[in-house]
Amino acid sequence: MNDLISYRLCADLHAPASAKLLYCYLLDMAGGRHHSVVISIKSLGKSVGLFRSATSRNLNRLRRRLGMIGIVPRYSEDGGRLSNQYTLK
Repeated sequence: MNDLISYRLCADLHAPASAKLLYCYLLDMAGGRHHSVVISIKSLGKSVGLFRSATSRNLNRLRRRLGMIGIVPRYSEDGGRLSNQYTLK
């Protein structure tokens, strides 16, 4: 997806600017070939300048209300928590 199309897609979202920012950042990270990104909420928030709570709230908004992303929790073999996988729809 070229940059102009992805920015227009983000502009058309009926969501707060912070949710649009997260979605555009995930689109950029995914590139054109992949539809998923593995990153922690903390790293994602830090990259775009949001607190962890705001990042989590907006990711859930993108998932529940808008259906723009899928969130897949990941765990290690011993049950430890790993970074989420975000699937762009």
